[in-house]
Formats: sequence, C-alpha cells, structure tokens
Amino acid sequence: MHLTANPGPIAAALITLTLMACAPRPPLYAEAPPPPVDQVEVVNADALVVNGQHVRLSDAAAPQPVPEARCWAEALAARQARRATQQLTATARHVSVTVTGGRDQYDRVLGRVAVDGVDLAQTLIAQGMAMPSQPSFDWCGSVSASLSQGARLATLATPDP
Repeated sequence: MHLTANPGPIAAALITLTLMACAPRPPLYAEAPPPPVDQVEVVNADALVVNGQHVRLSDAAAPQPVPEARCWAEALAARQARRATQQLTATARHVSVTVTGGRDQYDRVLGRVAVDGVDLAQTLIAQGMAMPSQPSFDWCGSVSASLSQGARLATLATPDP
C-alpha cells in the first residue's frame, strides 16, 4: 500500500502563512495624537472666547462695533480690528489666557492673551488696531497725522477684501 499526501491543504497553509508574514504590522508604539487645538472665537478685537472662557483684554482697548460704536469711523475700525484678531488667532497653535483679575461690565474676565507666545494686545496696538487701555482714546475725535496714533489709523481707508 502506497500513501500519497494531498498537497492541496499543505500548499494552502503555506500560502496563507506567507501572506500573513507580508501583511502590515501595527506599530510597536502608538503614535501620539496631535496636540489639542485651542478653540478661539473672536467676539470683538479685544473680546474673545478661549476654550469656553469669555475674556476681555486687560491691557488694550479696541474700537467698538455697532451698536456700541459712537460714530461710523469707530464701527469701521472695529470691523478691521476684529478681522486682524481673527487672522492672528486663525493659524495659532496655542492661545493662552493669564487672568489679571476683575471682570468687565459683561462679566468677562480681564486678562492678557498670548497667541503662540506673543501678547495679542501689544500686537494689535503695534498694528494700530487698538490703543493702550489707559489713557482712553476717542475713536471718533479728530486725529492729526502729527499724532503718533494718526499714521496707524490710516488703515481706516484700506478697502475691504
């Protein structure tokens, strides 16, 4: 009597083992998830919601939009200042808030906001989109080009994209 092995099941098992060896393997270490992105909503140039916390800049005052604006120049400046703040925060990797104490009339905490480590208020002031909170600035008053604020306020004439 002569026994002949059926190569079919053995060949199938060898092919299966070979294919399993070629299959992609899971990494030995799990990859770290991307860092969480800070959630920022720009209400006004000097008022934001950062990760659910309502914050008003403690060290800068921006022009106010309608209906709080006292003139059309202030309303236009407020729109441009808000857009500048949105651009600064849109691509930020990290936005931090340092509460300085107190609250404003809308119950927002007063604080300093840093966008990727750069003080937002100082950036807005340098761009002419806000003024230091003290002394107060009259966005509707006549401004002479001879004043240090005058040259920066020329951004009011910049057309909207």
